[in-house]
Amino acid sequence: MKYLLPVAALLLSGCAANITPLGAPQSAQEALRPYYATFDYKLPKAPPSPPLSADTVITRFAFGSCVNENRDMKFWDVIAAQKPQAFLLIGDNVYGDTRSTNGADIPTLAASYKMLNSRAEFDRFRRSIPMMTTWDDHDFGANDSGGSFAFKEWSEKAYETFWGASDAVKSRPGVYESRIFGPAGKRVQFIILDARFFRSDLATMPYRDPAPALGWYIPNMDPKATVLGAAQWDWLAQELEKPADVRFIISSTQVITDAHNFEGWTNFPKERARLYALLAQKRANNTIFLTGDRHSGGFYKTNAPGLSKPLWDFTSSSLNLAFGKGDGGDREPDPSRTGGFWGIANFGQIDIDWAAKKVTMTLRKDDGSVIETQVANAID
Repeated sequence: MKYLLPVAALLLSGCAANITPLGAPQSAQEALRPYYATFDYKLPKAPPSPPLSADTVITRFAFGSCVNENRDMKFWDVIAAQKPQAFLLIGDNVYGDTRSTNGADIPTLAASYKMLNSRAEFDRFRRSIPMMTTWDDHDFGANDSGGSFAFKEWSEKAYETFWGASDAVKSRPGVYESRIFGPAGKRVQFIILDARFFRSDLATMPYRDPAPALGWYIPNMDPKATVLGAAQWDWLAQELEKPADVRFIISSTQVITDAHNFEGWTNFPKERARLYALLAQKRANNTIFLTGDRHSGGFYKTNAPGLSKPLWDFTSSSLNLAFGKGDGGDREPDPSRTGGFWGIANFGQIDIDWAAKKVTMTLRKDDGSVIETQVANAID
C-alpha cells in the first residue's frame, strides 16, 4: 500500500484524539473502508473442497490448528489416511503476521495463503476431504489481536476469499457459521465461533522481570467486555435451539481451563459464565468444545451448573509447529485436564458410535499413532 487516507492515518497513529469533525469516522475500520472499496488486489483462493451432503451420517471427522505454511506438510496425508468424512481447520491456518505488515493490505497474509496453496500435500488434501474453517490470531492478522485490530475488515475479506466462505458468512461481519449433518437420531451440529473479530481488548498484568512463565493476561472484568459480540451471541442462542443429537462448538481458543495466563475464555470469565448459562438454558447437554491455539494438545472436563452431563474441551494444536517434546503437563498443573498436555505435533480425531451413543476423542501424533483417548457420553 502506497498511502493511507489522511483520516485513517490520523486515527491509526492516535493523532486524531481531539479531531471530531461532523461525520468523522468513529474507528480505524470505518476510516479505511473508502480505501478498501477502491483497492484492486487479486487475493489468493484455496483449491475447491468437495461438498459434504447434509444427509451424511457423521461417524468420523478430524480437526487441528496452527499450520505454518513453510514447514513440513506430511501430516495432511496422515490425516487423509484415517479416512475422515470432514476436517475442521480451526485457526492459525497460516502464519500471516510473522513479518511487518507495512500497510492496511497486510501483504504478508496474502503471501502466506499463496505459500500454503503451493504445498502439494495441502492441495491434495483440500481437493479430497470436505473442510470447514475458522481463524485465530495469526490468520486474523496480528498476534493476540481482537476487535480493535485496525485491518480486520481486510483480513476478513482475505480469509473469506481464500476459503470460499458461504454466502451466510459473507453477509455479516465476522466468520462464524453453523452446519448440521445427518437425519434425526444421528444429527451432528458444528457451531463454529469467531473469537477474534468482536473480542474486547485483553487485560494485562503489570510488567515484571523475569516474565511470568504462563502468560501476561489477567481476567477482564469490565461488564461490557465481550468475546463474541452482541450479534454473534444472539445467533448462537438461535443455533442452540435447533435439534441436534450431539453438538461440537468450535472455539479457536480454549474454553474450560484456568491454568494459564495466555489467551482463552479464562481472560473473560463473565463471558464464559454466560456461555455455560446459555448452554444450560437451551438444555444443550450434548456439547463438546473443540479448541486450538496452544501448540499443545489435551483433554479438559468440567461440570457446569444446569447441565446434566460434563462439558468436554478437546484441544488439538499444533499440526506442524509444536513447542515441546512430550507431556508438558507438570509445567501447567490443571485439575480440569484429564491427562497429559502434549507439546508435540498432533491432530484430533472424533469417532461417533451411534448405537452405543458414545463419542471417542483421540489425540494423534503427526504419524497417526495414538497419544491419548477419552470417551464422552455426549449423545442425547
